[in-house]
Amino acid sequence: MNSMHSRDGIFRRDNDSIVMSSSGERALVVSVVFTVLATCFVAMRIYTRVRLIGRVESNDWMVIIALVNSYVFMGLEIVECISGIGTHFKDIPPAILERQMKAFWLTIPFYNAAVLCAKASILMQYWRVFPTHRMRVICWIMITVLAVYGTWAVISAFLNCIPVAKFWDPSIEGFCLDKTKLWFSNASMHISTDIAILVIPIPALMAVDLPRKQKIALMIMFGLGGFVCITSIVRLVSLKKIADSSDPTFDNVGAASWSAIECNTGIICACLPTLKPLVARIFPGMVSTFSASSPTRGGTTHRNSDWNGDASTLGAPGEEHEYGAGDPERVLALVPSTGLRSSLKRWTREEEKKLTQIATISAPRPNMMMHPRTFPTASGVPF
Repeated sequence: MNSMHSRDGIFRRDNDSIVMSSSGERALVVSVVFTVLATCFVAMRIYTRVRLIGRVESNDWMVIIALVNSYVFMGLEIVECISGIGTHFKDIPPAILERQMKAFWLTIPFYNAAVLCAKASILMQYWRVFPTHRMRVICWIMITVLAVYGTWAVISAFLNCIPVAKFWDPSIEGFCLDKTKLWFSNASMHISTDIAILVIPIPALMAVDLPRKQKIALMIMFGLGGFVCITSIVRLVSLKKIADSSDPTFDNVGAASWSAIECNTGIICACLPTLKPLVARIFPGMVSTFSASSPTRGGTTHRNSDWNGDASTLGAPGEEHEYGAGDPERVLALVPSTGLRSSLKRWTREEEKKLTQIATISAPRPNMMMHPRTFPTASGVPF
C-alpha cells in the first residue's frame, strides 16, 4: 500500500506517482473554489431562464460551453498540482515532470476557450438588450474579433510546437513558437477586449431614463466586468514571472491560479445580468428598494418600468425580465444621426411607422383646410 510522506513542504507517494507542494495545493483550492462558484451562478442562470423566463437562448448555451471548458481546465490543473507544480525542477522525477508539462500544454487552449466563450456570451446579451443598429454593429465587430483571434489562440496553443511532443520534450527535433511572445500577445488581446466589453454599454446605460438609484445599480452590475480586467492584468504579471524564470515548475503557481480565477470570474460576470428575476423572487424587498421611480418627462418611466420590475411581473410572455426590459426594442435607442436618441422617443421602427400612418390618416386634407367648402345661402342649412 502506498503511503504519503512530507519533506520540505512537498507531499510525495512512495512510488512517486504524486508530487504535491504546499503552493500547488493552494493553487488547487483556488481552481476548485472558483469553478464551483461559476457552476453555482450558471445553475442559477439556467434555472432563471428555464423556470422563470421559459426559454433558453444562444447566449445561455455559450456560457454553458464556457463552463464546460472551465471544468476541463480545472481537471488538467488538478493533474498539474499532483505532478509537482510549485516544486523545484530538480525535485520532480522525469515521468512526473512530463505528465505536468503535458497537462500544462493542454490547459492553455481550454483556458482561452473558456474566456472567449464567456466574452461572447456577454456580447450576445448586449446584442439583445440594446437592439439598435449602432450597438448591434459594434457587437458583431467585437464578436468577429473574438472569433478571429480566439481561433488563433486555441490553435496556436495546441500546435505551439511541431511536433507537439517538443513542448514537453525539448530534445525532440522540430520547431516551436516563441512561448513568451505568444502568451503576451494573447494576454494583451484578452485585456483589450475586456476593456472594450466594459466600455461598450456605458453610453447606453447613461441614456436610460431611470431614477438615479436604479441607473447606478445597473452600472455597478455591468461594471463588475472590470474585475475581470484586473484579473487579466494580474495574470499578465504572473506570465512575465514564469517567462523570466529559470525554474518554471516552481514559478507557475501564480499564473495557473490567476488563469482559473480569470476564466471563472468571466463566467460569473456573464451570468449576473440574467439573475434579476431570481433575486426578485427570493428577495422582493431588495428589488423594491430600487423600484420607486420618480416622475420623469413624457411618461418614459412607465415605458421603462420593467427596468424597475418586481416579482409580480415575472412570467409575462415576451418580456426580458432577466435584464429588466419589458421589450428589448424599447430599452434604449442609439441612432447614427445624433448618437443618443432623446429619452422622450424610445420607439421601435415598427411603432414609428404606425404612428406615421395614424398621423397621415387622421390629418385633415389640405384642400379642405385651404379652401373650406361654402354653401349657398338659399339652401336652408341652419348655421
